[in-house]
Amino acid sequence: MTRLTVQSGDFLQGEGEYRNGMLTLRTPRSPAPGERISLGRIKELKLANLESTRSLGGALGWGMAGALVAGPVGLLAGLLLGGKEDEVTFLATFKDGRKLMATTDGKTWSRIDDTWRRHQRPAAA
Repeated sequence: MTRLTVQSGDFLQGEGEYRNGMLTLRTPRSPAPGERISLGRIKELKLANLESTRSLGGALGWGMAGALVAGPVGLLAGLLLGGKEDEVTFLATFKDGRKLMATTDGKTWSRIDDTWRRHQRPAAA
């Protein structure tokens, strides 16, 4: 299970989740636990924004690990390379006309996008 944050659209703002090809999003008719929606019901999916951020805790953790492995050079490399996280904002238009703008991490976006693209391929004849 991976989390996403609904920013706007036809769903309630706040937390949602993605699991096994299904989005679970809160709606006015189903505020808890939310409506489960297959990615196959998405007509259009677009990346709106990709932002790389650095996590201080992650950078410090990688720095300490680098220091243990390679001394001062490892510490510097860990601090510079560690703690990088991607935050992705995406737009989805569903086949029923509803829209969604949500934010999630880069790995979750990759899984959502890959799964959606597989649903879009025409069936082999």
